[in-house]
Amino acid sequence: MKQGFTLSEVLITLVIIGIIATVTVPTLMANYRKQEASSRIKKFYAMLKNASTRAKADGKDWTYWAESASSAEDSSTETVEQFGEEYLFPYLNYSSTKKRSGNSLYVYLTDGTYFYFRKGSCIDFIVDVNGEKSPNYEGRDMFRFLYCPDSSNSWKASGTVIPYIKAVTTTREEALNLCKNDGKYCTGLLSFDNWEFKDDYPYSI
Repeated sequence: MKQGFTLSEVLITLVIIGIIATVTVPTLMANYRKQEASSRIKKFYAMLKNASTRAKADGKDWTYWAESASSAEDSSTETVEQFGEEYLFPYLNYSSTKKRSGNSLYVYLTDGTYFYFRKGSCIDFIVDVNGEKSPNYEGRDMFRFLYCPDSSNSWKASGTVIPYIKAVTTTREEALNLCKNDGKYCTGLLSFDNWEFKDDYPYSI
């Protein structure tokens, strides 16, 4: 004679499944967000480097614009727009741009991300991997890259797109400490970790 499950056995099984789901689903979602962010950061980095290389081949070396960034007066929004139109936008797949306060121009990409850029001693590029969604905080969903014109600055390289990492940062431990203290430097930490978010990464993604 076959016997089925009793109501109490079914309820106990459902409770166990619920507990397991409660424990595992947040972890799975967190891992998914990390993988998605990692993929988008790598894609953006490759896109920027490719744009820089193609622009240079066309005689539009970003260095000429970056070298003029010696004062706030040189860094007007109009100048940023001119750089975008001539040196950057022809080499990107983007949907729109938007002026914001200060000397930054926001560029919305076709994959749902956006970035903005401005120039100081280098050109700063800050990508937001989840678009307009919160938290909009560097090190969590925003990550910074640089294009520096020469080797007289304190950054890792010149004449190419690089993660936001100082030349004096030579170990992962140093990069981790910088990331903990200032989210801008987390791109440098990720470059040590092959663009993956390790278990000791200091921010939630």
